[in-house]
Amino acid sequence: MNIINQKFMKRIIYLFIIAFFPFAISAQENMFVVYSIKGTVSVIENKVETKAKIGTILNANSSIKVAAGSFATLLCNETKMFSLSKAGNYTAASLADSCKTNNSSVSANYMKYIWSELTKSKGTPEKNRKNYMANVGAVGRGDINNVWVDPRLDSVNYVSGTIPLSWKAYTEAEEFDFKLYDDSKTKVLLAKTVKKKHVDISELLKLIQPGKIYYWSATVKGEPENQDRKYLHYVTKDNYVSFYNSVKQHDATETDAEMNFRLGFVLEENHYIAEAFNHYMKATQFDPTNSLYRFTFMSFKKDFEIK
Repeated sequence: MNIINQKFMKRIIYLFIIAFFPFAISAQENMFVVYSIKGTVSVIENKVETKAKIGTILNANSSIKVAAGSFATLLCNETKMFSLSKAGNYTAASLADSCKTNNSSVSANYMKYIWSELTKSKGTPEKNRKNYMANVGAVGRGDINNVWVDPRLDSVNYVSGTIPLSWKAYTEAEEFDFKLYDDSKTKVLLAKTVKKKHVDISELLKLIQPGKIYYWSATVKGEPENQDRKYLHYVTKDNYVSFYNSVKQHDATETDAEMNFRLGFVLEENHYIAEAFNHYMKATQFDPTNSLYRFTFMSFKKDFEIK
């Protein structure tokens, strides 16, 4: 490479560094989004003060003002959550340290989902919450191609209530063979032919006992038996209460609607479908104007064939 080319390449590299450097700095800046507010909270940007709302985004040029007796909970960098309960005016720079550590008991998966929803462009559809859940199984169609069970129903933790064990068909089949097995996956406890693409757990209660594990399958009638068994755990109430108390951890700054929505997400992530349904429904009842709660609940019911 001659001297002229060397100088030319050095100049190109120099210009690239200069052009990229501002973006590198920008990428390191923290961004905050308002998750929850109570009382009088406002945001100041370009010397203009406006009332803070859930979903309000704070950047490097913003500050948030919390009045006496009020509080605001903020999300930072997707998985950091903290509350401001002391009256004062907080700049984005002064909140930077809150993004470095996270003492929140709220699951990181839940915070990622909320972050994605609150920071998305207006008018865009809700993102699928299942993409943010760690305990959802991988998609698979098993040994029989004509029947497919949603991976969220690969495992079900049942405590009480009524939920359907459902499946989808890739043919126009009118009848299906449903089987319930014991924990060996081989002994059949129930075999029945149904015309619908689900069997409600309430139909199995005479055959299953709390504390035990069962498996089930569905096959298009007339086809070879489906070897893909799905997991059903009838959880004792004591074990469920112990798990529930470990995730409830109600924060004084969290509203009833927020708590129920969060618990709905966590319970669904851990395959407690009936219990998740109850909490998603309560969230919409406590805050019927919240579109995120409403659309998530509608999507949940559609996903699990709950009427």
